[in-house]
Amino acid sequence: MRLEYKYLVDVSKTDALRKALSPYITFDSEYNDKPEYTVRSIYFDTSQLTYYHEKIDGLKIRKKLRIRGYNQVNDNSVIFLEIKRKNENYIGKNRSALKFQNLEEFIRTKDYQSYILSENGYAGSSADAEKFLHHIYKQSLKPVVLVSYDREAYFSKFDNRLRLTFDKNIRYMLFPSMDQLYYDDDLKQAMPKYFIFEVKFRNGFPAWLSSILTKFNLSRMALSKYTICLDHEKPFKPSMRRSLIGCTETFAPFHLYHED
Repeated sequence: MRLEYKYLVDVSKTDALRKALSPYITFDSEYNDKPEYTVRSIYFDTSQLTYYHEKIDGLKIRKKLRIRGYNQVNDNSVIFLEIKRKNENYIGKNRSALKFQNLEEFIRTKDYQSYILSENGYAGSSADAEKFLHHIYKQSLKPVVLVSYDREAYFSKFDNRLRLTFDKNIRYMLFPSMDQLYYDDDLKQAMPKYFIFEVKFRNGFPAWLSSILTKFNLSRMALSKYTICLDHEKPFKPSMRRSLIGCTETFAPFHLYHED
């Protein structure tokens, strides 16, 4: 479990904030040889938007399910089945990896041994994938929104467990099919004037970072890209009456919402 703090920042402050942080950080090269890469997620929910309303209501213990990929698709693209768990300020994650081209077959067959990756640094397990599918089927979850954004990722030079990210250009599409994880066309902008600055850590919060946050007048906020994107659509405004998603059919096992 780790702590995760989020801050909403005006895009006009991007360069100044990066410059203020620069003496203390180095970029994360996990996904690219430069600090910026694209994060793509499809979030799942019930027909009643249970996970969405748990967030809006401020439940201290909750979870979300998503499929996540990075950058552009190719024949070897690896994606992740994720269950992100939140217990107040603490974050945990169940994560398993498979090739994007095998997603449909994996969902259809539940063949963990053949498709879930466990070598080459992938720490996920068949047990995590099994938990993911358990929630999908038990709660009849369906893909609700595709969320994509450009991330600058950094580590502290003094503590590699302190991670800082600039999540920019947040964009989305409602009701994607799972094969649209890498879809880029006609996505809507969720909040073009702002980006989300995230701080993820396990040890103490450093004084140098607190000083920078104070300088930029940044306060911690309860931000969720999933709920931000849904709130951008009038039918999902939290002030409106809770209702089912436009179509009331539940998630059908083995069905990836392809067009025939």
